[in-house]
Amino acid sequence: MNRDAQQGILLNIVVGIVGALLAGFILNPLIGGGNIMSGDISISALLVSFLGAVVLLAIVNLFTRRSIR
Repeated sequence: MNRDAQQGILLNIVVGIVGALLAGFILNPLIGGGNIMSGDISISALLVSFLGAVVLLAIVNLFTRRSIR
């Protein structure tokens, strides 16, 4: 998201992981991506997790950008 200088890489990693977990637990059962707790991995589960991480990173970057100004 090109915000490493202001947030730090550690915060980007943590926010990305949290976003992936939230999206996986919320959306994956709705799209029939399998049971995450049983270790099933599918393309849809990976896509949902990736999109969740990107969306949460964008939201955090939006708020941090406003607080810096």
